[in-house]
Amino acid sequence: MEVKIIRKTDSEIEMEIRGESHTLMNALKAALLDDKAVQTATYTIEFPGVSEPVLYVKTNKSEDPIDAIKKASSLLAGQCEDFIKLFSKKARV
Repeated sequence: MEVKIIRKTDSEIEMEIRGESHTLMNALKAALLDDKAVQTATYTIEFPGVSEPVLYVKTNKSEDPIDAIKKASSLLAGQCEDFIKLFSKKARV
């Protein structure tokens, strides 16, 4: 994975996330939209299989968009950890 910031302001960011697909982008977008400070979170993949996803996030200026992405990423990581623990318990049965 490689991240390239295309454009950044106090309340908006547009960034390319190389090597990722709809799997991560949909989860990240959903986590971002759960944040009350996030007004818009979307992504595009112009040509599937060829283009890299571009994430766009706009906040209401009470939160920097980079902080919102970090928070959403941490939330996703926590959800994955919770799933691993639950699955590990059930898989032992």
